[in-house]
Amino acid sequence: MSDTSPDNPPQPDEPSPPAVESPPPAKKAPARKRTPAKAAKAAAEQADPTPPAVTDDDAADAPAVDAAPAVDAAPAADAPGAWTAPDPAVSVPAPVPPTPGAAATTATAAVPAASATVPPQTYPADMARFSPLPPPPPGFLQARWQGPDYAGGPAAWVAALIGGLATAIALPLSRPGIGWLLVGLVMTGAVWHAARFGPKPDTKVERWVRVGWAVLAVALLAVGTFRDAGWLYVFCVLGAIACGSLAVAGGHSVRAVVVGALAVPLAFFRSIPWLAKGARAWQQTREKSGTTGRIVLSLVVTFVLLVVFGALFASADAAFATMLGDILPEINARAVFRGVLYTLIGGLITAGAIFTVLAPPDLSGLERPATRRIGRIEVALPLGGLVLLFGAFVVVQLRFFFGDTAYIQKATKLTFSEYAVQGFGQLLVVTMLTLVVIGLVSRWASKENSRDRVLLRTLLGALVLLSMVIVGSAVWRMWLYQNTYGWTRERLFFGSVELYLGGVFILIAIAGWKLRATWFPRAAVAGFAGLLLFLGAANPEHFIAEQNVERFQKIDFWYLRALGPDAAPALAKLPEPYRSCALSWMIRDLNANPDQWYSWNLSRAQAENLLDKVQVMPASKACRESERLNDSRR
Repeated sequence: MSDTSPDNPPQPDEPSPPAVESPPPAKKAPARKRTPAKAAKAAAEQADPTPPAVTDDDAADAPAVDAAPAVDAAPAADAPGAWTAPDPAVSVPAPVPPTPGAAATTATAAVPAASATVPPQTYPADMARFSPLPPPPPGFLQARWQGPDYAGGPAAWVAALIGGLATAIALPLSRPGIGWLLVGLVMTGAVWHAARFGPKPDTKVERWVRVGWAVLAVALLAVGTFRDAGWLYVFCVLGAIACGSLAVAGGHSVRAVVVGALAVPLAFFRSIPWLAKGARAWQQTREKSGTTGRIVLSLVVTFVLLVVFGALFASADAAFATMLGDILPEINARAVFRGVLYTLIGGLITAGAIFTVLAPPDLSGLERPATRRIGRIEVALPLGGLVLLFGAFVVVQLRFFFGDTAYIQKATKLTFSEYAVQGFGQLLVVTMLTLVVIGLVSRWASKENSRDRVLLRTLLGALVLLSMVIVGSAVWRMWLYQNTYGWTRERLFFGSVELYLGGVFILIAIAGWKLRATWFPRAAVAGFAGLLLFLGAANPEHFIAEQNVERFQKIDFWYLRALGPDAAPALAKLPEPYRSCALSWMIRDLNANPDQWYSWNLSRAQAENLLDKVQVMPASKACRESERLNDSRR
């Protein structure tokens, strides 16, 4: 067999045979493909200088070869399918075919076996275009409201405990009462004490504005001391929360005022980990903190013991329970659960307000003017179309302003009630949407030169004036409807809201002269709070009852029974049996739910004194007689 056969390749140190003309050799069999694992093993063996142990039998049978060409045991570099371990020091996207001599270099490089066993990964060409996504930007809380950089220590826990105990002891959640005002004053005092250690407003004017928000919040809570209208007091409590939140968080622009009004409700939840972190730190340093920690812990234990043993004593002795009932809420399992729940809620509200006043959110990013601008065409076409549409509607409405009921029915083919009710709801929605449009245009419209400013003032001014006419049309419709069919709480409230929106348009007209007014958002919120205070002072349920008593034949008489103690003086003027029937629900509620000291209310106290002097019929008899008389009038 020839020395150049496939099984015996020529050695590198031997001379190549002379080139002679000969017929083309037969097709060589391809070299056997070696797997990466076998190649790595061979490379490791070649890199090891220690020769393998050879037995005598093997030495006798093995042919004599020189030691120098030991590297020839590796596969030839140009052998088809040969695999070369990648160099870990060189980053290559994909394996490439090795060049001649690469096998020897690889064999002497002593590559680690772990690197040689993992070939580089290859990806489709299309995947190379996609780069890794950048990390998401930090949210508002991480960027602008991280909260205090210290945990809620003993002072925060004491303030939260005081607010929680005041809530558990004095808050009449189911009805308006003086307890709401007392709890508000306690929380205001705790937050005011903590505010001395927080950042101060930049200017003296801003400090007085914060004080004004706090006074407005307390005034809204005070409405429950004098009025019993639950539907009105719900809005007063929500307004008090918003005003109190603005007192500790601040805000000037529309977006900043919205975030500021929601700061304390959001801090309600954020204060939980803040207090928990302070409790852990407090526990670790309690032995070194002196007597403060022991005093607070003793107060908590004392409160728990008094509640538990007081409930047991009250359940064991009726006289003791009566004595406690005169100064405290009813002591039983339900009252204990209520006390724990109210303590938790009141404490977290107080802690949330302290959390906010110590580290208020940074609203500077919300105060900046918008960077995006829309051009004249984008402003002129939509606003011009709205002005034309509003103008056409106002022209039609002017005919109805001077028409009577018969003219309205003849022109619209609707009854008077259908005309009034159908129009008011749509006009109320139109008014609110118009405010949104004006706000968006004022923020994004270009004001770079005098032409842009003149165009904006002209279109917005026309839209505001026409909107005020539409507000007047809606209020007029509701006024006609109530004068014809009677007054209700819903009609009075939504009519008042429509009047308030008309006042907002007046503020927009004032602010539109300079096309920028930082006072407008706060003035709008304060105006709505003023509306609630005005309704509370006007005693709306008494006004409704008084108006309906004068024309009780024209209304649904049964509606009068749903009015509260605020309406008692007016309902007492009704003739019998209407008076006894109209007062029946009020008498039942006052007898079933007597006031305690924390739920005292001026309207309920006056109604109780009045009803003690009025002779009434049995409710069932009075209502049957009233129904019979109403049927006879139809």
